[in-house]
This record gives sequence, structure tokens and C-alpha cells, in this order.
Amino acid sequence: MSERYDGQTYYELLEVTPQAGPGEIYNAYQRARATYSATSPALYSMFTAEEAQELMVLIEEAYQTLSHQAKRRDYDVKLGLVQVQPRAAAVERPGQSMRAAAAAKKVDDPWIGPVKVLHKSKEELPAGFARTKFSVYESNPNLELEIRELSECDGLFLQKIRLYKGVTLDQMSEEIRVIKSTLVALEANDLEALPVAVFTRGFVMQYARALAVDEKKICEAYMKFFKARKVVK
Repeated sequence: MSERYDGQTYYELLEVTPQAGPGEIYNAYQRARATYSATSPALYSMFTAEEAQELMVLIEEAYQTLSHQAKRRDYDVKLGLVQVQPRAAAVERPGQSMRAAAAAKKVDDPWIGPVKVLHKSKEELPAGFARTKFSVYESNPNLELEIRELSECDGLFLQKIRLYKGVTLDQMSEEIRVIKSTLVALEANDLEALPVAVFTRGFVMQYARALAVDEKKICEAYMKFFKARKVVK
């Protein structure tokens, strides 16, 4: 780990607590990727290109460790968060095959693998959580109310919704078939880089649909901003 991040744990890098569950870790990882990706406007004032790349490597390392049950346990032991509990060795009983003995041993050391997005709509979510096609995220009542009641919004607010719901630019680009540079321009309010109103409206409609918010309301709110700014210019 570089000097700039020396002393920070993987939990601190992803901004989660050591008690965070798999879903929370996954969403924190997605937020970090979106925030510190090469296309994020936030990087220009905070990091050099080399520092941003280094940070992304550390974020990947953090996720690969914390999303893997055995690796996370070893890491927690290293941090002193948990104590090593001695385990009895697997004993091969008379008449028990070596394969059966190995299977019995595995029960004590399961590996859930990297955390993935929940896809089955019938799976129950913890109280206070919701889902999009791409992610499970913790619901924010205040932001949900703001989204429902907004009458005008710009690209920065669209980005705020996307990051809140744990959706990356890459995922959005692939889902709505719009190149990433256009989405960056949309979120950065670079109206000169956007197409004419009718096409921009279509992009925003698909964007809102992918985030599972009221596409009509979001579209109308954004187009108020878009048309007003276009008139001024």
C-alpha cells in the first residue's frame, strides 16, 4: 500500500465498518469504482492520474479480500478484529471414504466466492434495502422523497441518483446502449456535447428507467433544465 494510503484498512478504503455484510460491501465497492473511475469529474481536483489508478488497484484488492469469506477471515485475524479459533482436524472414520472425509472438512471452511448482485426478484431483502437490476442498496428516505417531489433537475442530480443506487457508468452505458462519453457529458452538464433535445430526452428516459425511478417525472424535470440552459446560451 502506498504512503498516501498507508495505515488505512480495506474497510476504510471502501468506507464500511468491519461488521458490514456482503451486500453492503458490494455496494460500497461499486460506489468507490464510480467515484474514482477515470471518467469521474471528482478526480481532477483530488488526484493525479497515477494516484487515481493506484487507488483503483487498492479498491479492487479490498473488494477481492472482503468479498471472499476465507480471505476476509484471515484479514480480520491479521487486523486483530477476531481471534483464531482452533479447529479439530477431520478424522477419517472406519468405512468412510477419503472423499467423504474431505467433504466433511469443507463444511467448516465454506467459501461463498465474490459477492454478486441479487438477480432473483423473489429473494427477500433486509428491512431498509431496495434493488435495481444491477444492485442492492440501502434506502435513503430523504433522497427518495427528493426524487419523488423534484420539479427540475440537472445532470449532477442524475449522477447522485445513480451513485446512490450503486450503478456504475459502465453498467449504465451497456444497459441503455449509450457511449460512456455521452453519459459523462450528461452528468457533468456539458450541454454542448449532448445531442439535440429529442435525443437527449430519450437518453434520460432510458437512464431513469434503468435506475427504476419515475422516468416521466425525471425526464420532464431534466428537460426543464436542458431547455432553459439552451435558451440562455
